[in-house]
Amino acid sequence: MASIQLRQGEKAVVIPDVHNKWERAEAIVDAERPDRVVFLGDYFDDFGDTVEDADSTAAWLEGSLGDEARVHLVGNHDLNYMSRLQGLRCSGYGLRKHAAIARRGLEWRRLEPFCWLGWEGGGGGAWLCTHAGLSAPFLRLVRPGAAAADVPDVLEEARTDLDKINDEVHRHAFLQAGYARGGSAPTGGIVWCDYNAEYEDVPGLRQIFGHTRDDKVRRGRGRGGAEHYCIDTVLRHYLTYVDGTVRVNKVDSRLMRQ
Repeated sequence: MASIQLRQGEKAVVIPDVHNKWERAEAIVDAERPDRVVFLGDYFDDFGDTVEDADSTAAWLEGSLGDEARVHLVGNHDLNYMSRLQGLRCSGYGLRKHAAIARRGLEWRRLEPFCWLGWEGGGGGAWLCTHAGLSAPFLRLVRPGAAAADVPDVLEEARTDLDKINDEVHRHAFLQAGYARGGSAPTGGIVWCDYNAEYEDVPGLRQIFGHTRDDKVRRGRGRGGAEHYCIDTVLRHYLTYVDGTVRVNKVDSRLMRQ
């Protein structure tokens, strides 16, 4: 299970959807000098991107995956290039981009479906980091009657989905899009959940995710101490986490040119 347990005074940075803006992501890391970094996925694809963009991002990701201080989660736009199954593809996919990325021989097994982010002081429990969020309706769908305490066990099914990424007969429930995003599932899984149409807090669970774009970071609180941050703002914001405290940070205008 991917888990980060920080010691007192240590800092983690959480970076949302990259979409080829890896230079900006690296500039954030350089500026913050964190002890650990969590990337929320979607490294590839953007409006009007090129084969060269895909190759450049793949070269960066190749090096970043080798850094033990970093956790890389998987997003729906990464499934485009991890799997041969057309049913797991989404907008932005391109055959020439796929070929360029494949030539890099990325270790896709290093991408995680989720990560727990906590610290030794406790402070309300760890935060669940995924690409798109674990919604209560989806949890009820895959494990009727499940509660926050059951989530670690339930999420192991997401790891199975990644392990069977090219298995045509496997259901891949956690990797499916819901109706709101043009998929065939009632609600999206942890790489596809639409924040505006499908997301609902799981009581007692604290979450950090991206995927659904907006101009601002969205924060919410729910029953039983549930809390969430949806931070996909086209990499205009990111989070820091120190001693149990989450802080929303706006990207410095000088870094926006990256």
